[in-house]
Amino acid sequence: MFKSSVMVMIINMLSRILGLVREMLIASFFGATGMTDAYFGAFKISNFFTQLLGEGALGSVFIPLYNEKRELEGKEKANDLIFSVLNLVFVFSTTVSILMILFSKYMLIIFVGFKDAARFEAADRLLKIMAFYFLFISLSGIVSAVLNNFKKFLISTSTALVFNITIISGVLLFGKKYGIYGLGFSVLLSGLFQLLMQLPEFFLIVKKYKLVFDIKDKYIREMFLLMIPTLIGIFGYQINEMVDTRFAAMLDAGTVSALSYASRLYLLPIGVFAISLSVVIFPSLSKAAVKKEYGVVKDQIERGMNMLAFFVIPSQIALMFYSKEIIALIYERGTFNSQSVLITSQALTFYSLGLLFYSTIHLLTRSHYVFKDRKRPVMSSFVGIGINVVLDIILYKQYKHMGLTFATSTAAMVNYMILLYSLNKNYIKINFKKYIKFIVITLIFSALAYVISTYVPEIGNFRLDIIIKLAVFALIYLLFWSRSIIKKRINMFG
Repeated sequence: MFKSSVMVMIINMLSRILGLVREMLIASFFGATGMTDAYFGAFKISNFFTQLLGEGALGSVFIPLYNEKRELEGKEKANDLIFSVLNLVFVFSTTVSILMILFSKYMLIIFVGFKDAARFEAADRLLKIMAFYFLFISLSGIVSAVLNNFKKFLISTSTALVFNITIISGVLLFGKKYGIYGLGFSVLLSGLFQLLMQLPEFFLIVKKYKLVFDIKDKYIREMFLLMIPTLIGIFGYQINEMVDTRFAAMLDAGTVSALSYASRLYLLPIGVFAISLSVVIFPSLSKAAVKKEYGVVKDQIERGMNMLAFFVIPSQIALMFYSKEIIALIYERGTFNSQSVLITSQALTFYSLGLLFYSTIHLLTRSHYVFKDRKRPVMSSFVGIGINVVLDIILYKQYKHMGLTFATSTAAMVNYMILLYSLNKNYIKINFKKYIKFIVITLIFSALAYVISTYVPEIGNFRLDIIIKLAVFALIYLLFWSRSIIKKRINMFG
């Protein structure tokens, strides 16, 4: 399992590198302006609906039920369940996409709240353009979940590469001619391409398409019942993001964009490590839970938590203490000026405070899901959201973008602590002593690696200087762990 995790991490790393290239191009072409605010605001609404069914939300409910049905009723019946879900998702997603087009203005008023006509009209056009992205990604999410369940991680994970390549190509080909709207069309096409690239491998598993709508299937009914709390939780999280965006929209023009650019870097280790691990570990956890192999479940969860700490904590230290240099390295060119660097780097610093918490939430949430527990992750999510909203209200006027990002990190910490306590109390007994010890050692090694990296002599080229410092930081960190890596290898996480 953990070897598969490494493979998925490598693919995700390549994707995230392309994602940085994507953001560099967007920043260079469009800067941090009112037009980029319009794009990011519209995309947040499209992504709000996307996360309902795409990006693993429905898959996390569907896969345990699919495995159970396959175990009890056989492959053929289980495949019927796949197509029932796909066909239902197609009808629902098409309807929502059409509604997004028809009621785009009202959605922007509710969720974004731009006061000036220029940003509002641009966001309205962009939302209409990107509406059917939801349909393609929803179907892609189901197909990806099936592929992951059969350990076809390479294809499903590579969809992120296709997304970034499409956006990059769109900016280069259409950015000058169509402006920000070329970016919107690129997002739409990326959803279509992500779906199409998975279909050949998908049909090798299911053999042929079936027009099935078996809503009487007990597994369909159970899926809908389990989806209700899951969707509430996802709605809650997305509402959290929307609240942040709305507060940011009340600040200076470019603040929404600054938060979005910073979040791309903040999400880099989450995408590479947390989501990669969750993609690989969830089918294994689900199958172990169905067979009541709770010792296997406990072992994999604890290994996963340590693995995340190993990768995420040094990322956290680097992003916090080298934030300004990293932002300048990646974004400072074209219309992205020094003021944009300052605001974005400050946002990144405070986002990074919650990086370990937010990364581990992915694993802890799915660990509850394998026990068919949606209630506790939802309640935990809402507690975190409540804290985030309250802190946004208290902090945004005085501390602006820094207050908003600090609120996000604080909410992630609370959510993490509640889920960790819940998992330990209700399902598995986590060895907290070993876990805390691993975190402390990782923090010490990361801090020492950072201090040593600051003593690297500068050669006068700003971009090359920061690249060398980050490389030294990574090398020193790995050297501290080298004995454990050589002797224990994967067992160092156990």
